[in-house]
Amino acid sequence: TLDYLGLGDRVSLLNGGLDAWKADGRPLVTEVPKVAEGTFAPAPKADLVVSCNWIMDNLDNSKISVVDARAPQFYSGTGGGMPRPGHIPNAVNIPFSSLIDSTNRLRDPASLARVFEQAGVKKGSRVISYCHIGQQATVVYFAAKYLGYEASVYDGSFEEWSGRKDLPLVNPAVATPPRK
Repeated sequence: TLDYLGLGDRVSLLNGGLDAWKADGRPLVTEVPKVAEGTFAPAPKADLVVSCNWIMDNLDNSKISVVDARAPQFYSGTGGGMPRPGHIPNAVNIPFSSLIDSTNRLRDPASLARVFEQAGVKKGSRVISYCHIGQQATVVYFAAKYLGYEASVYDGSFEEWSGRKDLPLVNPAVATPPRK
């Protein structure tokens, strides 16, 4: 959200959250600092969010990698919870949880690069991430940007996609009838 609004170069990630901060023995304070009121003029970066129409127009674009950030059971169509199970055609699966370690920290760059490579995301491609509602997709978005990819989020995510019967869907859990 902050990147979309034009503040991406002014924010940082507390890698691992407060638990990691404390585990590293870093100081904590209880005083509330006095902060001067400021001003903010949003400068939205519209290309950081794509629509289902944009996805449809780019389904077969070899320079686009659509990445499903959901757990494998949702990608494979066995997880339920959506109007139509499965995933967007040509999407690859990089579960957001595979990008963080057991301490809730983002994995090191070499490990992240391996995850993207093993999923079939080509170097130099634009990464478009989605999940159920757009929240988990932001972890893939962040990791892709961290690795140097151009990245965007499909904010409507699978909730929108699966709810529209006019959009194609792949559901590996449903057996394809044999051709006659």
